[in-house]
Amino acid sequence: MPHRILTAAFAACLFTLIVAAKWATFGKYGSPMPDWDQWDAEGGALFIPWHKGEDLLPHVVRPHNEHRVILTKLQNLALGVANGQWDSRLEATTNALLHAAVATALWLAAARWFAWPALTGLFLLLTGLFGLPLAWQNVLGGFHSQQYWLLGLSLAAIALLPSRRPGSAGWWLGAFAAVAALGSMGSGLLASAAVLIVLGWRLVRREETWRSSWPTLVLCAALVAAGLALRVEVEWHAHMKAKSVQDIALSLLHSLQWPWRGQPWAALLLWLPWALAAWRVTFSPRGGALSRDHGGILITALGGWVMLQLLATAYARGAGGDYPASRYMDTLAFGVAVNGLALAWLAREAKAASAPKRNMTPALVAVWTLTLGVGVHIFLRDIVVHELKGAREYYDKAEGHLRRYLATNDPAFLAHPDIPYPSAQGIIDYLSNPALRAMLPAPIPPPRELENEGGAGVFERNRAIGFNLVNPPQLGLSSRTPPLDFTSTWGSHTTGTGSKSTGEWRSKPLPAPTFSWLRFETAGNPGEPGVSLQLRSAADDRVLGEVKPSRTPGDTWRTAVVRAPGEAYRIVALDRDPTRWLAFSGPAEMGGLSYLAREATRHAPLIFGVTTGVTALLAAAALIARRRG
Repeated sequence: MPHRILTAAFAACLFTLIVAAKWATFGKYGSPMPDWDQWDAEGGALFIPWHKGEDLLPHVVRPHNEHRVILTKLQNLALGVANGQWDSRLEATTNALLHAAVATALWLAAARWFAWPALTGLFLLLTGLFGLPLAWQNVLGGFHSQQYWLLGLSLAAIALLPSRRPGSAGWWLGAFAAVAALGSMGSGLLASAAVLIVLGWRLVRREETWRSSWPTLVLCAALVAAGLALRVEVEWHAHMKAKSVQDIALSLLHSLQWPWRGQPWAALLLWLPWALAAWRVTFSPRGGALSRDHGGILITALGGWVMLQLLATAYARGAGGDYPASRYMDTLAFGVAVNGLALAWLAREAKAASAPKRNMTPALVAVWTLTLGVGVHIFLRDIVVHELKGAREYYDKAEGHLRRYLATNDPAFLAHPDIPYPSAQGIIDYLSNPALRAMLPAPIPPPRELENEGGAGVFERNRAIGFNLVNPPQLGLSSRTPPLDFTSTWGSHTTGTGSKSTGEWRSKPLPAPTFSWLRFETAGNPGEPGVSLQLRSAADDRVLGEVKPSRTPGDTWRTAVVRAPGEAYRIVALDRDPTRWLAFSGPAEMGGLSYLAREATRHAPLIFGVTTGVTALLAAAALIARRRG
């Protein structure tokens, strides 16, 4: 198999593995509900002005805390407008594509410098560092794409600007990335700062000329100046700043020793590969091979950029010298990836040296890999057992409080600590805007209430909103089926006779839906013989769709999604089997992109498994071809 095709195939597998892993994490622990910063930065600053027809530019460039997250705002505005609903799951699944693209770009760059044994190790390293939920807040948070924009744009700027001739296509692409990085986060200027350091050092060593470097130097100096001029200080975050040099030093140490906690030695070992590579490149003989090695120069520059990021974070969030928050872990993982590249670079250089018996690189690779692997295992175990589990519990509670408020407009349902905004009144104020309220994604708003046409027959209506759930009403439900506490349901499980009653239920006509999909909550035996839930034309009673979950719910509730009809319709429930029963809610509308995001997270484990198999087959084919060659 040609090297170029094999490289492209492995790059596609790497990208897909990381995306699927992130989607699977969100599918298990995430929520489509807008959360905390999203209400201000997206709801208040984007969607409400959009619906009012206001000029969006001032809202997009306005700082959010200390940052101008222009790219995140533009991305989520585009997703919300295209989808018609404000869906954090859609935002997070899109964010996964950005982060996977960064990892793939790193691996493709490495494929230009290293042979396959090293590329195999880097493939596994990048899959783990980028695919595992090490920075779980970024995986679950739809608003956290700024971390990925920062990484990707900084990588492009640092890779292209110092190595491309000013005015070339590659240079202009790097210049665009450096400019755009200012709109990612407040530290976006540090990519230009890293380029300045690289070119400045090469000018001092007379490995670059002023004539060839001045456009890049002027551009990057201007961007650094612009970034500093655009800095924003907010008084409510002043308490987070480092109060002393000791705070900065401790914060920096805690970042460098990641993923280990309480083990300062890990910082020295895990960053030793980059330190050795940077020393060799920086102080190599002028005009020698290493001074012209683009791979070594880029690895040195990227590690230096990570150091600048860590110093900035230690200053802005280093009060008390504590460990960094989860949202900063992707930068730390990127730093570890750079050290992995440095290890591969050191191994390549050692192999090319004339004294292989004194080569200590294999021992360093083994010790470094073991240290990182054990650290990640311990770190990830704590995340899964405590933090991700806690996040899922929080989302369940917050979704429930918000749904009950939306169903009743009773502020008492928001009088709880677990709500998706710092204050209940803040949520109430935002939801007083009808357009923003209408954008909330399924299943957050209550489903449409259904009214039967004529007699209800054996189907009984149950409404448990606001009831004491210790002893709620359960009309139409089995004794083991918990009633929904945010909407009405209709069910055929008759009290006293069990599920023996049969009959038909028809809703009053409903208007054609606005969105592409309808979501129902179902219980009992929908889709089994004699039991069905259908969408039928309001005009001529044609069957327009079958509402059937992927598995029989039984005494639990299971979601069923069906394509929305393009005309007025009614819902018809049939229970013809005395041994079975059916219960259902009204429909909740779902945007087309929301549906795709839901399906992506549902099927992510399958995608990951299939891609793992394809990757293994590719590896086997490459090994066989290599042996035959």
